[in-house]
Amino acid sequence: MDLDGWLSRFSVVATGDLASPAARSLIAFVTRYAAELASFVEARHGESGDLVILDFRTGRPQASAYPIRPTERIGIRFAAADAMPLVYMLREDFPDTPHQQLAIEGAPRAICIDDRLWAEARLTWTPAELVHRILNWFSRAARGELHDARQPLDPLMIGSPLSFLISRDVVARAADLDLVGVVESEDRQMLRVMPVQQVQARIEDIEPLCLVAYRIPPENMQRLTFAPDNLGSLADMLAQRGIDLFTDLRNRFSGWLGEVKPPAWRINSRFAVIVEMPIIAPDGAQQDGTDLRAFISDQSVGTIAVALGVAMEAAKEEGSKVGYVKPLVPAPVNDEAVRGITAQSAEIHYEFDRTLAAQLAGRGAVDERKAVMVGGGAIGSHVADCLVREGRFLWTVIDHDRLLPHNVARHTGRGPEVTKRKAAMVAQAISDTLDSTAPVGRAIAANVMTGCEAREEIDQALANADLVIDATASVLAARYLSDHAATARRASVFFNPAGESAVLLAEPADRSLTLRDLEAQYLGMVAREEGLSGHLAAPAGTYAYTGACRAITNQIPEARIMTLSGLVSYGLGAAVDHDVAVIRVWSMSGAGAVTVHEAEPAPVETFQAGTWRVSIDRALLERITALRNARLPDETGGVLTGLVDIPAQSIHLVDAAPAPADSVGTAGGFVRGSAGVQGYLDDVLQRTGGQVRYVGEWHSHPTRAGTRPSATDLIQIDWLATLFDMDTLPALMLIAGDRDARIILADRQAVPLGPGAEDGVPQASGGNR
Repeated sequence: MDLDGWLSRFSVVATGDLASPAARSLIAFVTRYAAELASFVEARHGESGDLVILDFRTGRPQASAYPIRPTERIGIRFAAADAMPLVYMLREDFPDTPHQQLAIEGAPRAICIDDRLWAEARLTWTPAELVHRILNWFSRAARGELHDARQPLDPLMIGSPLSFLISRDVVARAADLDLVGVVESEDRQMLRVMPVQQVQARIEDIEPLCLVAYRIPPENMQRLTFAPDNLGSLADMLAQRGIDLFTDLRNRFSGWLGEVKPPAWRINSRFAVIVEMPIIAPDGAQQDGTDLRAFISDQSVGTIAVALGVAMEAAKEEGSKVGYVKPLVPAPVNDEAVRGITAQSAEIHYEFDRTLAAQLAGRGAVDERKAVMVGGGAIGSHVADCLVREGRFLWTVIDHDRLLPHNVARHTGRGPEVTKRKAAMVAQAISDTLDSTAPVGRAIAANVMTGCEAREEIDQALANADLVIDATASVLAARYLSDHAATARRASVFFNPAGESAVLLAEPADRSLTLRDLEAQYLGMVAREEGLSGHLAAPAGTYAYTGACRAITNQIPEARIMTLSGLVSYGLGAAVDHDVAVIRVWSMSGAGAVTVHEAEPAPVETFQAGTWRVSIDRALLERITALRNARLPDETGGVLTGLVDIPAQSIHLVDAAPAPADSVGTAGGFVRGSAGVQGYLDDVLQRTGGQVRYVGEWHSHPTRAGTRPSATDLIQIDWLATLFDMDTLPALMLIAGDRDARIILADRQAVPLGPGAEDGVPQASGGNR
């Protein structure tokens, strides 16, 4: 590798001539705040972007797993605003280690400091984080731990063994369809009834059928005490329940024979009657459910029409194309003939449709809301499989990914479907599960955020949806969906990294809380509850399914995936049947015990300060008020933690810590101590998987003092501004008083964006200097 030749592609330039703001910010940070870690050497610019060269002190111990020097020269290349910075090792003999990028030929070795996708990593990217990740890479390399890189897983029918399987829609239109019964069993006793146009079976397995269906209303229903065995006794039974079978059949058959082209298929098919009856108990009480009965004759419709007096047999050479003609004057019903036509009873089953699914799930009505599920992976495929079996939703599945061999371990897909699009597979499985005249599931094989070729189709699906389900396990996608202009209610379902817990976040029906709001409150619960201390910890076991840096998956048994998916599916179904928001975590122990953690979603108030938005929930305001009241008449305070989205310029406050033990609070002022603060912040960062961080300070004012910042507060704001400038973030201060809490961000007034809090409840309000 010709290092000098590679560097010659970049010309040395002044810092101010660099094209990348991120590159300039890195140089400023290193120069001002990180001189003990790195020394700025020079800046370069070329067609491939900006290159910042540093001499980096690696902190290498005496016994290092790889020959890393105490100081290594590195080059950090910023190719474009939407590309992850690449870290190159600028010595030709730098050792080959795990967790390096696949660099192009002729380029220096490039280390992989971040195993996240850049689109997700840039949500929290700062110069300080970049330097920290480089230092962490060297530290892990020296200890030989680079291999830990992970990638974010019926009543019994009487007298006959014959059974029919039939669609509810076919029953409703039976008299107008050309139907067949397709043999579905070796003993030829089970027939699936369908339109002849849909049949692909062998001719010897097809039984032509003509069906007529009747529904007996509950008020006319009497308990069935025997099964008719001929057409005459069937007519008698139906007559007792308000149905005149012979009159109806005479009219139907006469109409068919009178058509210009009589339906030959129906007239020459075996005839069957389906009766749908409410179930009646022996005491006459109506029960839940429906008694479905089928009665099939051994004669054709034409033969029965002759017995009913509305047809005559005719040879085809006499002008009949079906073997029967309509007489000029109908004859009376031949009672002896109709009672000689057998009516063999048969068990009948409706195909598994939305109505049957809802009934079997114990739900009173079908759910025809339009649901868009983004993500057809492990949790998405299982959740869809569960909910469609409850008769829920008309589905659109959005996912650009394909099923790979390792996915089969915990996906509803099977081996023969490997390489197929997950969206198409899940949508097809949904449609195959339910009997329906139209597909119940459709697929959009595209990335919901970047699928330019399907942008219009994706946005239209989201706009038409009643519910959007995020099943991507991506923070970036969940926030994208939360911010999308569609009006549909959102929900998010995902597993924790170790696959030991499933999480459900469901917005309220009015969307007064968004997925972003619920994400912050969920992480607050994770940070506070001891039972969730390891909830977002990295998994103990991983599997590399290719040699790529991020091609790592977690080791999670399918039994656990199915169990947790079932729990979250049940919770999601229950949540969307009500209007309130839900934050719930199901955690499963090694022995199979399940613990549920819940947080009561609290209303959120949002404030604008310049281009930034700050959100705080009412429960946090109440906790701050309680901390203040406990120390009155003295002032108190502590650090604030929150969820930061730098591209969106958004801060969700998550928690407020009580005053450290070495703080000094009096009736006239407060000096926040430092005892335990770093440990607290490290613990919050670890518990929340690196998502919740220090964002500012809070303190209280005495009774009747208001929340306008004092001269001391102004000095602290300046100090915070200097501190947060290192991370290119605005300084945040919250002042709690008797009636409100004032938020000051980046030396700007924070203006409420929504309606204020209800009377009697503390609310945050705008502040200014």
